[in-house]
Amino acid sequence: MFIWAIFLETAFLLALAGTVLGLIHWKNRKKRLPFTQKILRPPGESLRVRLVELDEKMNDRLIQLFLAAYSPLIMAGLVALQGVRPGIGVWITIAVIAAIASICSAHRLWKVINLRRRIRLGFEGERHVGEALNQLMLAGYRVFHDFLITDKPRLIRNIDHIVIGPNGVFAVETKTRRKVKGEGGAKVTVLDNVLQYPWGLDQRDLAQAQEDSAWLAEWLSKMSNEPVKVGSILALPGWFIDRRSKPAVTVLSGSEVAANVPKLNGTATDDSEIWRLAAIIEDRNRSVEY
Repeated sequence: MFIWAIFLETAFLLALAGTVLGLIHWKNRKKRLPFTQKILRPPGESLRVRLVELDEKMNDRLIQLFLAAYSPLIMAGLVALQGVRPGIGVWITIAVIAAIASICSAHRLWKVINLRRRIRLGFEGERHVGEALNQLMLAGYRVFHDFLITDKPRLIRNIDHIVIGPNGVFAVETKTRRKVKGEGGAKVTVLDNVLQYPWGLDQRDLAQAQEDSAWLAEWLSKMSNEPVKVGSILALPGWFIDRRSKPAVTVLSGSEVAANVPKLNGTATDDSEIWRLAAIIEDRNRSVEY
């Protein structure tokens, strides 16, 4: 009798859930937006999508942890209702299995939480730099964000920001790092092709910024049938920049980009060239659907 009660209750819950999901799907099919054009990608769009995916994964991990932790209590209730009295060895075995499953589930949840924390930091940094760069549009610049690079098979990466103005085209790579406590904990020193953070040296950020600008220059030259030079900028929001040398990549803090980009010596570009290159980039960057 008890088994039948569980079966009927489960069937009822599944039917109820299916009905609710069906109604939601039916209502969404009837909704029609008054516009169909895709919009330009906002700052940090790729990271925003990653955050949504990680939120869903985190919910799954939480459910797994809950089921693993409470499985002994659930089994104890079912066994008690059936009137069965298993030995102490059976309960110890169940408890050990549940403990191992809980530890594994907790570890997997912790990894997702840490990854989400890092992605969130990068997302906030790109939004911060993107907002600063958008101010350049008041001076006649065109600014694009989160430009996807999908030319290589099974490889998707992005250029965080692209700026097109009278003094040239620039690819901006944003890297957001957490500061450390103590004196000099918010200062990064620019040396020859390397950045010195409070915790050590880093070459990857400068290298990636150069790779992005080189790819964009090659792609724009191919699309426009004319050679296009692209300057390289690395933005470090929230950091004080101590410049000991001048590498090929211009290193700026997040608060410096709006004021300093117009001062860079790139390739002179007239209005018609700005709009022509912007049209090429916009055609690929307008990809966000509702």
